[in-house]
Amino acid sequence: MAKAVNCLTNGKGEPCGTCPMCQAITEGRALDVIEIDAASNRGVDEIRDLRERVNYAPNQARYKVYIIDEVHMLTKEASNALLKTLEEPPPHVIFILATTAPFKLPLTVLSRCQRFDFRRIKSKDIIEKLAEIAKDESLEVNEDILLQIAQASEGSMRDGISVLDQLISLGGKKVTQEDLQAILGIVPQETFFKLTKALVENNTKGALDLINQIIDQGYDIRHFATDLLEHFRNLLMLKINEEVVDLPKDLRERLKEFK
Repeated sequence: MAKAVNCLTNGKGEPCGTCPMCQAITEGRALDVIEIDAASNRGVDEIRDLRERVNYAPNQARYKVYIIDEVHMLTKEASNALLKTLEEPPPHVIFILATTAPFKLPLTVLSRCQRFDFRRIKSKDIIEKLAEIAKDESLEVNEDILLQIAQASEGSMRDGISVLDQLISLGGKKVTQEDLQAILGIVPQETFFKLTKALVENNTKGALDLINQIIDQGYDIRHFATDLLEHFRNLLMLKINEEVVDLPKDLRERLKEFK
């Protein structure tokens, strides 16, 4: 957003990404793009200081852009102080208020903003991106591991890439299930299929043996229970309408065996 409004090439939409201003913003050295963490700067004094600074003209850019992260963490007094600036902002200033809890913001603040909701990224899209990165980096990693990373990231591409980066640091060019377990403590996808098969066949002993193995191997049983519920949900949704199941095609075909 900051690049789009300050791009030197056009300034009317998509940023070019190559002009000096776009590059400065990308590299975090643009003086006119200011990011504020409201979780640690949540008091009225910090907002009053911000209100004084917004009156100054931009140093180089067309607009000063203030990005206030976790804005819901501001105190009531700080929100009220910010409201006065939001009501009549200087023409050279743009505020971007980011939050994971918009319902905690005062209605007076919400009513003065344009709202854009960012949805979670689908697991299959995260898997595709991680697979692309793995190919570019010549990594040896199977799709089961990529799926587990995508599920653990809960719709966040940044978290998924961060986990893959940790796995590379730990195991080099070959990413293993053991490395993934060391970082996330995730039960292999194959275990859920084995447990499902045991339940379908009324093999109580086999199912209990699998659960005991999971406990003995040091997995978090609560995390396992959550992932098992997700697995059963996918089986149920696949039976009702497979189009709503957010999984790669190969895994969906595997799940269909239990329909």
